[in-house]
This record gives sequence, C-alpha cells and structure tokens, in this order.
Amino acid sequence: MAVFESSGLRITRIGPANLGAYKSLRDEALRLHPDAFDADIESEQARPPESFIGRLGLGEPLGGSFLLGAWVDNQMVGMIGLERQSQQKLRHSAELNSMMVRPSHTGRGVGRQLMDACIAEARKAIGLEQIILRVSTSSSSAIRLYEHAGFKSCGVVPHALRLVDGPGQVRYFDKMTMVLML
Repeated sequence: MAVFESSGLRITRIGPANLGAYKSLRDEALRLHPDAFDADIESEQARPPESFIGRLGLGEPLGGSFLLGAWVDNQMVGMIGLERQSQQKLRHSAELNSMMVRPSHTGRGVGRQLMDACIAEARKAIGLEQIILRVSTSSSSAIRLYEHAGFKSCGVVPHALRLVDGPGQVRYFDKMTMVLML
C-alpha cells in the first residue's frame, strides 16, 4: 500500500520481497557515509537480506516499527526506518534509523518526503509518543532536515563514533541526540 506518491516518487512500506533492494541501499550508505551509521560495512556486508526481516515490524501489533522505501520506477532511491522500543517502560518511544537517499537523488526533496511519511506512519502507532534519533554533528544537511521536521536537539555525545582509517589513523565523530514529540 502506497504511503505517498508524487511526481514519479512512490514511498511504501518495505516488505520481505524488498529486502534485497533495502540491503543494497544500506550497504551503499555504510560505504559512502561511515560517520553517519553505527554499523560498519566490513561487518554488515556478509549479512543476508533476510536478516533484516525483524525491522519490518510484522510482529508489532501496536505499530511504530517499519521500514519505508522511496522508489522511482523500480529503483529504491531512499529509505528510512523506525524501530519501537521493546521494553515496557520505553514502549512510548521509537528510534529513527536507516535514513539514506542515493546521491543521484539528493536535493530533490526525497529525504523530506521520506521524513514526512515516516512521521505520518509513526502517528498511527498506538501509544507512541516520541521519536528519537542520533545524527553526526558534522552532517549539517541531515540536522537541517530533522529540524525542519520538528526535531529538537537534546544533547551531544562527544567521540560517539570511532573510525580507524589505518595504523595510527583514528577519527572521532560526535553524535547529537534529537527528539520529536508526537
């Protein structure tokens, strides 16, 4: 079922049949933006597409866990995910993750449309009150996108990510935590 359609862009929930396209785009994201994701390409590349079935939210009766894909024709050009917390005291909260738009489609509003569709889908979840995300402080365009969607910064974790580029070559990235109250 389409969540959103506009000028050749279709945003839908990702299903089991789409996990190969999701994994391909995810691997590209990990390769292109190692500072933006906690996972690393070396560890994740061997993972089969089926291992992401839990992220589809198929077993979440109250909603709030899903993956959305942005499609142009039959190509996935963007994705976003939301994962509801499983512990009882945290069930009112979900974490936004897996946000990526192919470089060939950036600057066209795909990210904004994915974000709008994600928030609209999250608002349908029973008892979900907030969305939390972590973004690299060096990613000003992502921060602007999240702020435009209504997210507010609530703190920064210094040196949250540690990337080793080679012997003695280490880079650290700070992560900003942001929250959107639904």
